[in-house]
Amino acid sequence: MNSALHRIAIGVIAVICFIGINGAAYAQILYGSIVGNVKDSTDAPVPGASVSITSRGTSQTRQTTTNEAGGYSFPTLLPGSYDVTVVKQGFQTVTRSGVEVTINSVSRTDVMLEVGIVAESITVSEGAAALQTDRAEVRAELQSRTLQNIPLPSGRNYQQMFVAIPGFSPPADASSIPGNPSRALQVNVNGTTSNSAVTRIDGASSTNVFMNMVSAYVPALESIETVNVVTNSFDAEQGLAGGAAINVQIKSGTNQLHGSAFEYHTNNKLKAKPFFSPPGERKAKSIMNQFGGTLGGPIRKNELFYFVSYEGTYNHQFAAKYQTVPTAAIKSGNMSASPSEIYDPRTGFSDGSGRTPFPGKQIPSSRIDPIAKKIADLTPLPTYPNLLTSNYYAGKPFYFDRNTVDSKINWNASRKLSMYGRYSFLKFDSIAPPTFGDELGGDAISGANVGHGFGFTQSLTIAATYVASPNFIVDAYFGYTLMDNHSEQSRLDEKVGLDYLGIPGTNGPRRFEGGWPRFSITNYSVLGIKDAYMPYHRHDSQSQYVANGNWTRGTHNIRFGVDVYRPILNHLQPEFFGASHGAQGGFTFGGGPTQVRNGPTSNQFNTYSAFLLGLPTAIGKILQVDDRYSVITMAYSGYIRDQWQLSPKVTLSYGTRYEFYPIPRRPDRGLERYDFENNKMLICGVGAVAADCGVSVSNKLFAPRIGVAYRATDTFVLRAGYGITYDALNLARNLRSNYPIILVQNLTGVNSYQPAGSLQTGIPLMQPVDFGNGIIDVPENYAVVSLGDKFERGYVQSWNFTLQKKLAGGFTAQAGYVATRQVRTMGHMDLNVGRVGGGNASRPFNRAFGRSTSTILIAPIGTTKYNSLQTTLERRFSGGFQLQASYTWSKTNGICCADVGTGSPLIMIPEYYDLNRAVLSWDRPHSFSLTGFAELPFGQGRRWLTGGVASKLFSGWQVNGMFIAYSGPPFTVTSSGTSLDAPGNTQRADLVKPEVKKLGGAGRGQSYFDPLAFAPVTQPRFGTAGFNIVRGPGLVNLDCGLFREFRLREGMQIQFRAEALNATNTPHFGNPGANVSNLQLNPDRSIRNLGGFTEITSVRGTGREGIDERVFRLGLRFSF
Repeated sequence: MNSALHRIAIGVIAVICFIGINGAAYAQILYGSIVGNVKDSTDAPVPGASVSITSRGTSQTRQTTTNEAGGYSFPTLLPGSYDVTVVKQGFQTVTRSGVEVTINSVSRTDVMLEVGIVAESITVSEGAAALQTDRAEVRAELQSRTLQNIPLPSGRNYQQMFVAIPGFSPPADASSIPGNPSRALQVNVNGTTSNSAVTRIDGASSTNVFMNMVSAYVPALESIETVNVVTNSFDAEQGLAGGAAINVQIKSGTNQLHGSAFEYHTNNKLKAKPFFSPPGERKAKSIMNQFGGTLGGPIRKNELFYFVSYEGTYNHQFAAKYQTVPTAAIKSGNMSASPSEIYDPRTGFSDGSGRTPFPGKQIPSSRIDPIAKKIADLTPLPTYPNLLTSNYYAGKPFYFDRNTVDSKINWNASRKLSMYGRYSFLKFDSIAPPTFGDELGGDAISGANVGHGFGFTQSLTIAATYVASPNFIVDAYFGYTLMDNHSEQSRLDEKVGLDYLGIPGTNGPRRFEGGWPRFSITNYSVLGIKDAYMPYHRHDSQSQYVANGNWTRGTHNIRFGVDVYRPILNHLQPEFFGASHGAQGGFTFGGGPTQVRNGPTSNQFNTYSAFLLGLPTAIGKILQVDDRYSVITMAYSGYIRDQWQLSPKVTLSYGTRYEFYPIPRRPDRGLERYDFENNKMLICGVGAVAADCGVSVSNKLFAPRIGVAYRATDTFVLRAGYGITYDALNLARNLRSNYPIILVQNLTGVNSYQPAGSLQTGIPLMQPVDFGNGIIDVPENYAVVSLGDKFERGYVQSWNFTLQKKLAGGFTAQAGYVATRQVRTMGHMDLNVGRVGGGNASRPFNRAFGRSTSTILIAPIGTTKYNSLQTTLERRFSGGFQLQASYTWSKTNGICCADVGTGSPLIMIPEYYDLNRAVLSWDRPHSFSLTGFAELPFGQGRRWLTGGVASKLFSGWQVNGMFIAYSGPPFTVTSSGTSLDAPGNTQRADLVKPEVKKLGGAGRGQSYFDPLAFAPVTQPRFGTAGFNIVRGPGLVNLDCGLFREFRLREGMQIQFRAEALNATNTPHFGNPGANVSNLQLNPDRSIRNLGGFTEITSVRGTGREGIDERVFRLGLRFSF
C-alpha cells in the first residue's frame, strides 16, 4: 500500500515539474532553510561532521555533511520547529533543540564542538532567531502568537498588523463588499503604487485579478501560522512584486492533536456614538458576531496530518450617512440664496457670453423640465434645512454574512518525498439598500454596492518536495484561485428610465440594462444608480505551475526555477474606465449652462438650475454587445540565484530573473488596438490583422538582484541589497472592455457653457458593430483605450543599507536607509483632452476626426521617488512579554496622483504636464507604531502572588495593545473647470495667501483650514495652487485588550477577552471638502456659506468595517 502511494506521489511531482518547466518562481517562499558553520574550540572549521535535523512536529528527518569550510545547509524545509544534531568522531555530540524555521527565511545555527567522545552529548535550547544574518532583503514576520494576541479591529484581518511594519501606508478599505468580500485592505509600500503589493497563500497567487491592488482571499486569523513580508531588495526567486511580497502560511497538523473554538461579539450598546451622528440621535442597531474553530492532528502518526478551520462573520446593522439634497426653495426653482446670478441659456451667444440672468434668480415654472420635476418631487427635503451641504441624514438596515473554511493535508510519503495540499473556501451574502430607497436610488448606505451582493471564492495549493540527495532537492507546486462575485442593484427588473421617467435611449431590453439611470448633479448626491459599473457578474480565475531546484556545492547554495502564471478575467459588466454612465444611461449636470462667460464661478445653484431646465452638460451610456467577455493573460519567468558563504562572517547572494509578458488575448482572438493615426480600431486576429495587432513587447526583461550580509559580531549584522523588479501590471484590467466589445457613448457640449442635449431628447440609440475585415471605423463620440505599437513595462529599483544589533534584555534594534524608484509607472493618458479655453473644439482628435471624447493610451506617466529612514526596536516573546516599536521618516513624490496602474495625471496637456509633479496622495512623512502584549507576573509559577486566594484572583491575566500615529495625507484644493474650458483636465484653485493656516475644525460649518487662502479661477488658465500642498488630519489610534486565561486541565484552557478598539474614541477624520468654487462669499468677501469647502464631514476608511468610534469587543476562546 505504502509503495503504491509512494509511486503515485512520485508521479504527481513529476507531472507538476514537467508542466512548470514547460510553462516566475518563488516556491522557496513556501519553505525555509537552516544553515550554519561547525567549528571546534579553537575556531577551526570541522569538515566532514554529520548534521541531521528532526521536525519536532512530524518527526521527519534530513541529514547532510559539513563541507571543507565547516558549513552546512538544509534548504527547502517545511516551516516548524527542528532539532539540529551534529556528530563527529573525537567530539561530543551537540543538539540544538527548538530551531524555528519560517517561510522564506534562513535560520542560522552555528555549532561549536568540544573534544570528547560521541556518546557524550550536549543539548542547548534555541529560540527564534533574533538577527537576520544571511539575507539582505528588508523583511518582517507576523507569527500566529502575535496575530492571536494583538487586538485587531473589526473583522480581525491579519493585514491590520501591517501598521507595525516600516514603510507601509495605513491599510485602507478598498472597493465594495461584493467586489472584495474578504475585505482585503489596500496599502502602498515604500512609495510604490498599491498594485505593487502581491499576496500568496501557501505559494498560490492571491491577487484579485480585476482589482489587483488587493488580495483575492484573506484567510481566517486562527488558521494562519506565519505571514512573511518582504518590502525591499528582493531575492532573485521573488518576482511579480515591486512594493511588498506577502507570503501567508496556513497552519499544518502535527503528531499532537490541537484545536480551538472562539466567539467574538460587539453591539451598539458596546459602542460609542459616531462623531458625525446628528445631535439627539440614538445609537443605531449594530451587531457583529465572529465565531468558529480549528482542529489539527495526525491521521497516521509521523506520516499523514490534517488541519481545518472555520470562521463565520455576521455583521448586521442600521447604517447611516449624510447626503446633500436641494432645499424646498431650490427644488421649486427659487435660487435667491445664490450669491451670484442664474443666467438664461437661451440668451447670449454660443460661447456663453452676453447672457442675461433670470429675474429674481427664479426659474420660471414653465421652463422646468417635467422629467426633472418628477425626479425633484421624489427627492427628500433636507433633515437640516438651514444647511446647503451634507444636510440629509439617511439610515437603512444593512447586512453582510461571510463563511470561511481553510484546510490542509500534509503527507510525508517517505524520507525523500513530502507533499501537502491546501483548500480554502469563502461564501458571502450582503444587502445594502440605497440611501434614498428603491424609489429614488442613490449611494449605498454602507460599504457594499447598492442592492444584493453574493458569491464565493476558492483557493488551493498542491505542493511537493523531493530530496534527490543531501545536496540536490527539487520542489514544485500548483496553485489556483477563483473569485465568483455578483452584485445587482435594486429595481433591476424594471425599466425606470424608459417606462417611468420616459427618457428615450436609457434602458435596453436585457435584464442587466434595467433599473434607474444615473443623475449626477454637481455638488449634490447622485440620484438613481450611483455606480456606473452596475450590475456585475465576475468569474475570475488564476493558476500557476512552478518547478524549482536547489543544489548545494561547497559554500554555494544555488537555487533556480521557472513559473507560468495564467489569470483569466471573465465578466458580465458594462463598464469602461472613467465612464460616468452605465448600461442604463446617465446625465451629468454642471453649472455652465446657467453661467455667463468670464463671470462668477459655478455653484450648486447653477448646477441645480441646469438640472431643472433639463440641460445636462454630459450624456452617456454603455452598451455591452455580448453577455460576457473574457481576457486571458500569461506571464512566464525564471531565475537563478547563488547564496555564497564567502566566509563564516559574510554571505553574498546574487542572481537574476527573466520575465516575459505577452500581450493578453481573448479566448477566440486577440484584443483590440486603436489606430491613432487613422481613427480605426484593429480587431486583433480578425481578417488580415495580426493576433497581437503588431504591438511589440520586450523579450529582454532581465532583473538583477544582489545582497550581502556581514556578521560583524555575534550580535551585530550589516546588510546591503539592490534589485530590479518589473511591473507585473495585468493589462486585462485596462483592456478588458473596449470598442467594439463595449460601446461607450459620451456626449458633451461644444464648450463648457453649452449643454450636451436634453432630458427630453434623451440618449441616441447605439448599434453593435460588425467586425468585417478586422479594421473598423470608430464613431466620434465613442471612448476607446489602447496600447501603442510598442509597450514598455515599467520597473521598480529598490535598495537598502541596514544595521541590526542585538541588545541586552532580548531586544533587537534595526535602522536602515530604504529607497525605491518606480520607473515608467503605468497609467492612462488621454490624448484627446482639450486645451486651455478651447473647449471640445480644441481636442486634437476633434480637429482631425471630429472626436470629442476620451481616447486613452496606456503608457508610462512618470517616475515615483521614495526615500526613507526605517527603524525598529523589537523584543520577541520571551519571559511573558513581547514588544515592537517602529518608526519611518519618508518622502514620496512623482506625477500626481495616479495609483493602481489605471489612473491618469490630473493635467494631460503636454506643455503643462510638469504641473503634475508633487508629493503623492499616499505620502506619510512620519509613521510610528507600538505593539505588544504581556502576561502579568501574578499567580502560580510567576513572580508574585504565587499561592492562596490572591493567586487564584490574579493569575492568568494578560494586557496587550497596538498604538499607531501617521502624518496626514496631502490633498489638492480644486476649482470649477468651467472657465478653464479644457475638457479632461483638473482645475486647481488660486493660492492667494502665502501660508495656508490650519484651523483644525471638524463638522458641518467648521473649517479645517483657512477658506480664504484660496480663490476660484474665473479665467481660462490653470490655478496657481500646486497639487497636494495641504495635508489632511493625521491618524492616531489605540487598540488595547485585557485577557484572562483559566486552565481547565493540562493542555486545555479557556480565555476571556475584553478589547477596546479605538480605546480613546479618537475620530479618524477624512480630508475636508476641497472645491473652492463651493465657497459662497458676501460682497465684502466675508463668508456667506462654506458650501462644504474646508469642512470635514466623514471619517477615513481605515479597514474597520466602517466602524470608526470606540467599540468594546467581548470574546471567549477555548484551546487544547
